[in-house]
Amino acid sequence: MQRILLIIFLSFISFHNFAQKTGQLNGNLQLNSYFFMKDSTIGANGTPLYENFLSSAESWFNINYSLMGFTAGLRADFFHNSNLFNPLSSYSDQGLGNWFISKDVENLKITVGNFYDQFGSGIVFRSYEDRGLGVDYAVMGLKLDYKINDNWKVKGFTGRQKNQFLTYKPIMKGLNLEGDVPIGKTLRLIPGVAYLNRTIDQENMNSIVSNINTYPLEQRFCPMYNVYVMSAYNTLNYKNLSWYAEYAYKTHEAIYTAGSQLEDKSGNVAYTTLSYSKKGFGITGQYKRTENFVLRTSPNESLLNGVMDYLPSLTKQNTMRLLSRYNAPSQYLGEQAYQGDVIFTPKKGITFTLNYSKVDDLENTNLFQEIYADVEFSVSKKFKPQIGFQTVTYNQEVYQNEPGVPIVKTLTPFIETTYKINKKKSLRAELQYLSSEQDYGSWAFGLLEFNIAPKFSFSVSDMYNVKPNPEKNPDKKHYYNFFFGFTQNASRFSISYVKQVEGYNCTGGVCRYEPAFSGVKLGINSTF
Repeated sequence: MQRILLIIFLSFISFHNFAQKTGQLNGNLQLNSYFFMKDSTIGANGTPLYENFLSSAESWFNINYSLMGFTAGLRADFFHNSNLFNPLSSYSDQGLGNWFISKDVENLKITVGNFYDQFGSGIVFRSYEDRGLGVDYAVMGLKLDYKINDNWKVKGFTGRQKNQFLTYKPIMKGLNLEGDVPIGKTLRLIPGVAYLNRTIDQENMNSIVSNINTYPLEQRFCPMYNVYVMSAYNTLNYKNLSWYAEYAYKTHEAIYTAGSQLEDKSGNVAYTTLSYSKKGFGITGQYKRTENFVLRTSPNESLLNGVMDYLPSLTKQNTMRLLSRYNAPSQYLGEQAYQGDVIFTPKKGITFTLNYSKVDDLENTNLFQEIYADVEFSVSKKFKPQIGFQTVTYNQEVYQNEPGVPIVKTLTPFIETTYKINKKKSLRAELQYLSSEQDYGSWAFGLLEFNIAPKFSFSVSDMYNVKPNPEKNPDKKHYYNFFFGFTQNASRFSISYVKQVEGYNCTGGVCRYEPAFSGVKLGINSTF
């Protein structure tokens, strides 16, 4: 099959010679390579990569070509001793990770192959890729996009979700209608409705039935082959005000509840965000309530496997090392989440940011809370410091599945500053201190980065367990990072020596466990 697709793609590219047309060719390469150096003092040992293989590589090479209304693309994926999908093991395979052909026919766009898309905010359906988390939720199938008029469009698809180089067996079908309706000069509505149907295959159903038949009679039920998901949403824009609201409902099906047992449950999500902005001031409030909204290719999948939708996390997306250590991934079985954000610039050169987020379960037990504040100001055109603090309350038992551990409470002051030496050279520094008596205890982090635009970047950092919690880590430890990056035109090369503590890598409320790492990382990113 892969050879056939490659022949079709190459034939498509060469077709422009006969048509006497010139097409557009573009692509990119991403390569990550790791060299593992055992360090039992930080827990970087005991896996095949440290004990036997010692190195790994992951690469994605993508190429797209457009001609006469056609667009075709191929992506070759290579995983060699990769721990991307299972952090404690290794995986090796290669092949076509993505391919598609699309054609515009007046107001209709036809796509066959793998595609990425979403309905509304993604609560009902979202197919996307995040290589850092090791997820690729592309759908293999047929998708149609039709522009009804200047104000309305509709799209629909049928297919199966990608499972690395194969596909999951259950079938997915979806339909989405969305509008853009201006009312006068100041009011604008962007309404939409979304629908998704997933049909389980016989093999997965047999496994579900076998599991249910092991339960006591009073706990058994007849599982459904089909689940139906529907949502209605709308964005209202009025002058400086924007309000988004969405409600989604999922029909009952077999899902694993908190007791790790299958139950027949329906689900729902209510989500809204309200924001107001004007010059020098912006405020945003968000709310989300989730109940039993587990939406996978089948209940037999777990962790990050087979997820068909996306539930946004209503917590601040921090980028600094210690501020991002504790994250709150979305809880599909049940949560109530709140977030408020204020940005205030009283005068040029000074900006205040305040953020508050809180996540409770449906019994009002607090799972996560964050208070964040910073001020950024310009001392001069060359010197711009930012200072602030963060406090976090984090239910480690729920988010990291560690029974019996105490609630983590932290206080993290920080300072970041950038000094522009001249038009090309700049120096950036970070200092952070995380104070906590739980988990690993207290940490100090320092980073110094030197940039020579547009080609060179150097940095050195240390994450130091300055006051360790003796119950988990009795010794003080350093986690160093030495980094060098080089950019040449559209290519970026990097090498770093890294010692990394175990933790969770999160993006937008989706998290992946990462074990401790010790070794060297190489990276190449190139576009053409």
